[in-house]
Amino acid sequence: MTLYLLKIGKWLLGKSAVLIVATLVAIGAFALYLYIGDSFRLDRERLEKLEATQALAQQTYQQLESIHSEIIEVAKELDDARTKAQTAQQLIEKLEGLLSKIEYLFSSAAEKKAVDDQLASAKMENEQLGAQIIDLRTRHAGLRVTRTSLSDEAQKLEEEILALETGSSEVVRYINASWSAIRVYLPSAIAVTILGPIVLKLTAYYVIAPTFQWAKPIQLSKSKLAEPAILDSGVSVGLSLVEGETAWIKESYLQASDENLDRRTRFVLNWQIPVTCLAAGLVELIEFTSKSDGKVTASTQDKPDMELCLLRVPEKSSIILRPSHLVGLIAPEGERVSIRRRWSFARAQAWMTLQFRYFEFVGPCRWVVSGVRGVRAEPIDSGPDGGRRANQDSTIGFTPDLQFGATRAETFWAYFRGFNPLFDDVFRGHGVFLCQEITRGEDSGPTRFSAGMRDAFLKVAGI
Repeated sequence: MTLYLLKIGKWLLGKSAVLIVATLVAIGAFALYLYIGDSFRLDRERLEKLEATQALAQQTYQQLESIHSEIIEVAKELDDARTKAQTAQQLIEKLEGLLSKIEYLFSSAAEKKAVDDQLASAKMENEQLGAQIIDLRTRHAGLRVTRTSLSDEAQKLEEEILALETGSSEVVRYINASWSAIRVYLPSAIAVTILGPIVLKLTAYYVIAPTFQWAKPIQLSKSKLAEPAILDSGVSVGLSLVEGETAWIKESYLQASDENLDRRTRFVLNWQIPVTCLAAGLVELIEFTSKSDGKVTASTQDKPDMELCLLRVPEKSSIILRPSHLVGLIAPEGERVSIRRRWSFARAQAWMTLQFRYFEFVGPCRWVVSGVRGVRAEPIDSGPDGGRRANQDSTIGFTPDLQFGATRAETFWAYFRGFNPLFDDVFRGHGVFLCQEITRGEDSGPTRFSAGMRDAFLKVAGI
């Protein structure tokens, strides 16, 4: 009952955490969407207003130019009128002067009439020019006032244009600045993105891989060991327990079990390697203890392409195994599960394959391992020049008495297209190696990248 309560609590806690995180992510994403949308909308309105203001400023400057030309013309007309008025006034003063009046007294009637006509014409012209000068002065003053008003308006428009030009949104400004900074390097970046992986893979296949061909294989045991035996294989396997034996199995692979078996939760398979157990999924196992004979059935519940294999490792024998393929195990009465960690930093072989740690599972024990479309045990009996090559992604484990090496992938195209790793595993000597029937297909996009990073870490750690 306690186990089920813990499961329910864990499920609720996990769902609550996922819901809270999803809600926060959704709020943040929508807020970012609104912020970016508002930024672009405001910037679009700013550009429209800037365009309208620039058009108005251009119209104002055209009016200013027209007013200025008109002021020049009016000033010229005013100067001409003043010159004419001055000439007419001088003529009037001359005709009305003392000498002109004395000369007028001694003139003939025709001469007097001509003088009178000339004086009247001068006075009339002087009056007309006076009225014209007043009108031109008024017009000139009005034009100057209009020019001053237009100049003030043009200055305000210039200030508004300057504010609009420098008032772009932060998002748009950063985007424009980023584009200005990277557009010079963009062609080079595109070329590196397209040609970089090709050059790197060509270099890895034709330069780096041949350099490591001289690396000696790893042999973790010099003595001949008893070979493991396959007891059962298929979509499901049955684990028969006799009195006193203990079995541990991943909960996701547990299909059925006899009621007479005692069961409890084993949170970590081996507390000496808790991080490895967590990375390999060997946590929250179901532990079965048999007081009498019983049976547990393991099956692939949610992985239709996965099959299981039940192995028996004899006493004083062992097998190198990737813990990520381990599904369950059965230990004899009074025996502990012995797992040895074998590190290899000083060998070129380890740097060649980037695998620095190996896990050696010591018998006597029975193991349940998983593999895509099944697990195959291949016996090896070869000399130094022989051996058997296998895809690194398909290798599950091998007996420590085998010489474990690596060689370059068979074809460049298979490596370039991601069908095969750069190196294949090569086994020589006398022993057995385990492999899954097929290599799991590659994902694509971000999923493929994250899966590749995860697999690289697990490979370095030997998991």
